[in-house]
Amino acid sequence: MTKPMTKVAMKVAIFDDVVAMRGETFHIPGLVVDVYGHADDAVRACREHAYDVVCMDYAMGAGHQPGDQAVAALRADGFRGRIIGISSDPNANQSMRRAGADESLAKKAHLRSFLVRLGADPTVHADGTSGAGHADGTRGPGQADDESPSSGQP
Repeated sequence: MTKPMTKVAMKVAIFDDVVAMRGETFHIPGLVVDVYGHADDAVRACREHAYDVVCMDYAMGAGHQPGDQAVAALRADGFRGRIIGISSDPNANQSMRRAGADESLAKKAHLRSFLVRLGADPTVHADGTSGAGHADGTRGPGQADDESPSSGQP
């Protein structure tokens, strides 16, 4: 007799000062989510906890490393998981993608709904599409980087 397979929860790190300051918690089936108030120790945290997905804000307060530098440091350290920019500023998200982020949410307000979709389908992308087709950083059909699907504007 074989044991039924149990689904292993995907480990997600969120580096965002505002989310941390609000004390937001995420109890989402299929995910274990940790929130950090800054990304100064992102490399150490990702090494210690073996995160599958990192959600990275850009500006995390005076004196703290910006998101694009944290993304570059993670990639330089060999982090192979998904990195998703979650800044409300399209230019900041673009800077993080240039530094090595795989994709970005069009609006930070969509973070919780994205995480719920991710918990249900680990292949979901920030633009709402699903599957491995976007691993090269391309966007959904007709959608430019950081466009809101509903308005067509950044």
